[in-house]
Amino acid sequence: MIKYHPLEEIKDTYLENLDLKHKSIKDYGLLIDRYINYLKRHNIRYAKRSDIIRYRDSMWKDGLQATTIQKQMVVLKNFYKWIRIHNGLGYGFDEDVYKKDVAEGIKGAKIEKRYRKEALSLEQAKMLMSYSKPVVSDVISLSDFRSYAILLLMLTTGLRTIEIARAKISDIDTINDFIVLYIQGKGKDGKDNFVKLSEPVYQAIKDYLYWRADDNKYLFVSHNFSINLEPIKVDTVRHSMKKLIDDCLGSNRRISVHSLRHTCATLSLKSGNTLEATQQLLRHANIETTLIYAHHLNRLKDDTVERITNQLFETNKEEKNNT
Repeated sequence: MIKYHPLEEIKDTYLENLDLKHKSIKDYGLLIDRYINYLKRHNIRYAKRSDIIRYRDSMWKDGLQATTIQKQMVVLKNFYKWIRIHNGLGYGFDEDVYKKDVAEGIKGAKIEKRYRKEALSLEQAKMLMSYSKPVVSDVISLSDFRSYAILLLMLTTGLRTIEIARAKISDIDTINDFIVLYIQGKGKDGKDNFVKLSEPVYQAIKDYLYWRADDNKYLFVSHNFSINLEPIKVDTVRHSMKKLIDDCLGSNRRISVHSLRHTCATLSLKSGNTLEATQQLLRHANIETTLIYAHHLNRLKDDTVERITNQLFETNKEEKNNT
């Protein structure tokens, strides 16, 4: 087994020169490390095209999901492309073996265009709202008021967990008599977009802030005794919403916190909103993403299976009547 691989030093240089978010760079590093460890285990110092293909196939054998394999292959192909372009240009490596991009043209994994988690039905969404609505009593649970406000926000505006965690009280504003919340979207640097807050949602937020009664600038904060009033973390949003869903509706692997965003999209389309309006609501960069929801709804409305079943069983029924 190779103890130190020549790609390790190149990887560090590559990551230092990436103009990406810190989390993305960290993810890239982990994926490249996984590949390098594979090469080390198989005593491969300079990978050939066939080695990379075998590595891809090994991920299938290990049971990795198509999305994971595709991400791994995209990262590797970008890595090898960068090596070829920067070979001999003062980045610390200059070898003939890197003059050719050995990963060029290698296929990744085909990913089906669908969402992997289910949306809630209207009845389930209403049950969840009723179940989570806080009660004013002698003992006030700030976490309950927070969870209810977050739930309504996610169901009515389709906010992502990261957008919830980034929100500040000062992001609430008024535009032409409409109350809005400016948000820092996924992969965005600034808060250049907003969602409208309906009256029940705004009231839930006001109730939470009223009982919280502090001067913290963040819209949602932690109420854990050890980290009280720190900005809420994404994992806390996920955990609190998932617990709420499981406690109310029962545990279901097809329903996650992201299902609340799917529910928002589905309810939008079912209420008669156009694809374009729903795309704008969810802030999808590409309408193809929004089309996935419409396609899913159309498949559920399609009665092809029922028509075939009726033909088959009607035939059997006629045969029984004739005997």
